[in-house]
Amino acid sequence: MSKLRGIELKCAQLVPSAVFASPHAVVRSSALSIAQKIAILRRWEFDLRRGSMAIDAVGINDESHLLKEVQGGLAALGATPPGMVKPTAQH
Repeated sequence: MSKLRGIELKCAQLVPSAVFASPHAVVRSSALSIAQKIAILRRWEFDLRRGSMAIDAVGINDESHLLKEVQGGLAALGATPPGMVKPTAQH
């Protein structure tokens, strides 16, 4: 797959599910840099968390499974959780 550019990249950054079938597809994409993958997965995570207010009373839904998949993808890419700073090597 060639690099995503222009409108297709913008769409992936704004509505990841419109371009990718799953978070795993983002991680596997050869059309994106690691930074782009992380940004797209963060957006997907944000969208899912914003929508989590609609979780049913039991707390079981497809969104919670998808959120775990997004978080797994971020971890696989070496992304730190929001608000955390990666430790730096000290000499």
